[in-house]
Amino acid sequence: MKLQLDFKPNISEKKIQIGDKITLLGSCFSDEIAQKLIESGLHVCSNPFGTIFHPTAIANLLLTEDFEASIIRRDDLFFSWSSAGLMYDVDKSKLITKLTNTQQKLMESIRNSSFLFVTFGTAFAYENEDYGSVVANCHKLPNSNFIKVLSSVGEMGQDWELCLSKIYEINPIIKVVFTVSPVRHIKDGLIENNRSKARLIELTNRLSEMTDAIYFPSYEIVIDVLRDYRFFKEDLIHPNNQAIDYIYNLFESVFMEDQTKNITYQVRKLKAMQKHKLLHPESNKSIEFEQDTKMKIEDFLMKNPQINW
Repeated sequence: MKLQLDFKPNISEKKIQIGDKITLLGSCFSDEIAQKLIESGLHVCSNPFGTIFHPTAIANLLLTEDFEASIIRRDDLFFSWSSAGLMYDVDKSKLITKLTNTQQKLMESIRNSSFLFVTFGTAFAYENEDYGSVVANCHKLPNSNFIKVLSSVGEMGQDWELCLSKIYEINPIIKVVFTVSPVRHIKDGLIENNRSKARLIELTNRLSEMTDAIYFPSYEIVIDVLRDYRFFKEDLIHPNNQAIDYIYNLFESVFMEDQTKNITYQVRKLKAMQKHKLLHPESNKSIEFEQDTKMKIEDFLMKNPQINW
């Protein structure tokens, strides 16, 4: 009796090499994969504007030329419709400078990256009339400030055609990888969430057909292969660590050669040894363990200087 569907994602022709720079943008699922890559010793830039879910809001991070129109005030703080809540300031001009510098750093990361991974979370958009576009975050303002719409594949596709043109202009050889977050947005409703995810899946496939971009099926892995609540956190919405590990193992099989996977495994193993809490740190055995771990790490990094420790 089968306990799981047989499913193997398509293998990427381009592979991640140790020392490569990788940029990730999008939903909180993107952050989960980014953390795995960081733990594996890779150079990662992940969501410098914070976690953002809608394709147009993500595209705006690269397409916005002037952040002035995106600034709003809530009480004594200034925020931007273009970013998540982690970007704020008590001074409007300082926030604009912060946003501009962050965009420049993101552009520089894309320019120097081998891969750009983009995770779309929802096709439901919150539009602000004054801003004139999809907001990245509502910043706890009343619903009356926004119009909620289910964006069409065509609308989101136009935004990303422009965005991809800019990305390939910055870095013609970067490999863009799209994926759809398996996290359910149940506040929209289960039926509405499925309509939203369907549009995102269609969007990513259209973009992949039109360009050199490819699709990684994280959504399908969780929903169709794992499809069991034991792979979710207590909220029954977010994939748990076991699910993330499963997805990341498939991720490595798609984007890494065996030699690279072996090195990333050693990095994670050595970092686990370094973080190990010793019950009796003053004992000779504990001191010996710490010294041995230090020597192993130093020897490993000497042999693999491109690792981001």
